[in-house]
Parts: sequence; structure tokens; C-alpha cells
Amino acid sequence: MQVLITGGTGFLGLSLAERLAQTGVRTVLFGVSPPPPGAIARLTTNPGPVVALPGDIRDEARFGTVLRDYGISHIVHLAAISAGPDRERHDAREILDVAVLGALSVLTAAQRHLVRRVVLVSSAAVFGPLAFTSSPLREDGAIRPDTLPAIGKAAQEAMLDRLAGLSGLDSVVARLSDVFGPYEYDTGHRDAMSPPWQCWHAARAGTLIRLPRPGLNDWLYAPDAALALDTLLRAPRLAHRLYHVGPGVRWSLEDWCTRLARHYPGLEWGLTADPTATTITLPPVGDRAPLDTRRLVQETGFRLGFDLDAAFADFIATVEA
Repeated sequence: MQVLITGGTGFLGLSLAERLAQTGVRTVLFGVSPPPPGAIARLTTNPGPVVALPGDIRDEARFGTVLRDYGISHIVHLAAISAGPDRERHDAREILDVAVLGALSVLTAAQRHLVRRVVLVSSAAVFGPLAFTSSPLREDGAIRPDTLPAIGKAAQEAMLDRLAGLSGLDSVVARLSDVFGPYEYDTGHRDAMSPPWQCWHAARAGTLIRLPRPGLNDWLYAPDAALALDTLLRAPRLAHRLYHVGPGVRWSLEDWCTRLARHYPGLEWGLTADPTATTITLPPVGDRAPLDTRRLVQETGFRLGFDLDAAFADFIATVEA
């Protein structure tokens, strides 16, 4: 298996590359941003070779050349602009160009070069206001994306379904809950770090943490997201074109900060009702329902590698290393 990860130098791409390299898979990280210092050196300590190549997924000639020259058999499409409201106002064309035309470029190149499977990574954000319910969110539930990045993800899902139906391309959508991980950094294409990472960054710096709400969510640890994507890459047969990926349980940023306070003595943290006093950025609306992940578990046997305590311990060990 020769895997190419678009947007592979982002934090989830690095976690997936580490997972694949540990199992001996050859991996190409394709993206517009160079990997952070030391990342490739860390990854190359594993059995599988990892190569980082610069490139824009909208450059069809360049992308096709890489697929051919490296004998790519599988693609994980992660490339995206994770924009906040300010960027949405000023760079709407760029956001949707990458999301829609970029994904189209990836899918058509995969067809042309006979790639064996494409895993397109989507987001729970496609549910928009429909996510605020008391029931877990199912794959067959209605979606109503209400931001440009979410609209782009919804378009990708629909486009993959149509093109796969026309061409027979073996492809699947992995719709992820909110991901956090130790390899997070500012790529210039992501306007906010994950709230768990923000809390850790403040704790390490010894600054006050003030949360606008407890932040209850089915936070997905990046190595578990990588494990799920690897599972979808390798599954011999898949009965559906869409799978939810998440821990299936929720925990809060209060739970996370409790553990941070044990690790960083003297850390001050708490909730505040004053918007001007908030030090951690969360989505402005409330906390959504968790993703229903039974389809993935029942069909592939997927199991999380980390509960909250294990994820916290691994996160701290990795960032401190």
C-alpha cells in the first residue's frame, strides 16, 4: 500500500502518517505548507518511509505526476481551509475553491490513475444547527451546513457519492467529530486551534484559563482518528460510502483542565459568564450531540485506542518530547 495524504503536513495528516509508518506503509505528505521542524525526522524513525512534497491539489498536472511517480494506491483527502468568520468574509472564493474544485481534482485524478481507494475526510460541522439535539447524530440524518467550510465539506460528500456512482471509484467519506492532538500548529490555513490544545498551551505558559462553558463534546484524539482512517483504508469491503468517526462518548473541557491542573501545579482555571474575560475560543453556539459511530464499529470492528486518561497521558508525553 502506497498512501498519499493531501494536506498531509497538518496535524491530523502527521498523526495518520505516523500510524501508517509504524506499520511499514510508504506515505507521501502532499500540501502547500512545509511540515514543522523535526516532524519528518520523528516520522522517519518508523519502518515505513515518509516523504513530504510541496504542491496544491488544484494543480492537476502536478498532482497526477506525484500519483504516477510514487505509485500511489490509496489517497486520504484532508486538504482544507478551516476558516473562521473573518476569513469567510474576505476569502470566500479561496475557501470554496480549495474545498470544491480541489476535491474534484483529487477525485478525478484518482479515477484516471486507477487509485484503489480514496478516503475523503469530512466533519460533523455539516450538521450545522441540526446538531443541537438530544440524540446521537446518525449518518442518514439530515444536514444543514451553515459556514463556508461546512458547505464545502457537504459539497465534497455529495460530489464523491455522485462521481463514485458514475465511475465505480472505490471511495468513502469519514465524517469526523472535533479532533485535537499533540501535533497541532499554525499552518496558516486553520484559524483556531482545538480548545483542548488551547487549554494545554495556556497551562504550559502558566496563564489563566477562563472557559465560556464546560465544553461538553465527543472530542476525538488525533491518533484515534488516524486509526479509524487506517481502518477505512484497509477494509476489504465497505457496505456504505459514509461512516461517522468519533469516540462515541463525550467529555468536557472541565475534565481536561482538571487533569492539566494536576500536571501543572498552580494552574488557575474556571468558567466565566463575561465574554470579554474568556481566554479559550469555542464555537459561539452550544455543544452539539455526539456522532453515532455504531456503523463503523459494527462493520469494521474499530475500537478506540485511547480513553480520556490515556489520551491525556499520551498528549502530554508527546508535546513534552
